[in-house]
Amino acid sequence: MFPPRMSGDADDARRRIRAAGGRCAQRQAIWHGATSHGLSGGIHRPSVASVGRVLSTEQVAPRDRIAYWHEVICSTFIKLDVAQTGGGSFRGMVRDHHVGPIRATRIVTDPMTAERSRRHLRAAEEDVCLLALQLNGRTIGHQDGRRAVLRPGDLALFDSRRPYLVDFQGPRFDHLVLQFPRAALRERGIEPDGATAHRIAVDSMIGRLVSPFIVNATRVADAASPETGERLAEMALDLIATALAPFGGLDRPPTAPGEELPHRVRLYMQLHLSDPCLSPPKVAAAHSISLRQLHRLFAREGTTFGRWLREERLRRCFDDLAAPRLAGRSIAEIGARWGMPDAPGLSRAFRARYGMSPREHRAAALAAPGTPPPTARPEGGPLRTCGGSV
Repeated sequence: MFPPRMSGDADDARRRIRAAGGRCAQRQAIWHGATSHGLSGGIHRPSVASVGRVLSTEQVAPRDRIAYWHEVICSTFIKLDVAQTGGGSFRGMVRDHHVGPIRATRIVTDPMTAERSRRHLRAAEEDVCLLALQLNGRTIGHQDGRRAVLRPGDLALFDSRRPYLVDFQGPRFDHLVLQFPRAALRERGIEPDGATAHRIAVDSMIGRLVSPFIVNATRVADAASPETGERLAEMALDLIATALAPFGGLDRPPTAPGEELPHRVRLYMQLHLSDPCLSPPKVAAAHSISLRQLHRLFAREGTTFGRWLREERLRRCFDDLAAPRLAGRSIAEIGARWGMPDAPGLSRAFRARYGMSPREHRAAALAAPGTPPPTARPEGGPLRTCGGSV
């Protein structure tokens, strides 16, 4: 929720990105029907799966590879700035799979750095979490003031809604990334904000369970039936939530000085989103702080109480409207579920945020489940609560 302060190696990595001018191009990357399992020139050969769509720099002239790789990363993952950190002609490959609702992407590449900056967040279309599983080489990831150093078999979570930076190191770098909606963790009692950039070691008890399961689930994903894929995804998400519980569960202790109060305020509000009368006085009283203190917490992030609350509620409605399992619920019921019982007010706020009505979003999402969400428009008007606007 609050701005991270990154360490010196993160600053160095960021400078490399700026020097390289590594910003995502506007064009879509093209899927190539590559048949090789790895890269030319001796870079590590993936073994997770023998099928799946492939994007590779092998088909690209050396002078164009970095620009092409920018497009690959932006079209496969979320919008990022990237830079090559090694010498010579850059080589990279991604292999894409789906395990139910989880998108699993294998990355084999020369050393590189990637950054999700506030510039990307201002026009963000994504609301996903990314779980990184290191397979070869080393990754140093930074988010929310934390630093995770990953070696083969280790895991760490990153959140698309806030800035982060990752530095992929080693001459034979190999990485598996799972992308899934933030809501998938919340449904399992995990608050992603507190769970990011924590190393889950491969030699820990939970690490011994999670890492092999993810690799094996990805290996069989393309040959599995849709029903099996859904079950594998549910099992994977349950294991991931279990691994993250010490960091992002409701009983998580604060991990840094000054983090406890913002964490408690955020969790309290998320647990009471269904209350249409949730207001600054109520939240301040629940935490024995003044209204001024409460508003200062949000001001530090460059937002307000009302804007943050509206955004959280609209995100929940957005996710629920796209969920096939909730197709039988009316839009008014979903709005009321998240503290927005005024159907016309919900429709206006939803359209201002996403550029379409709740009904239009539901129809598009259920007709084409893989369609990405629309680009957000500027923030809408004031949020209406029982106590007026905030």
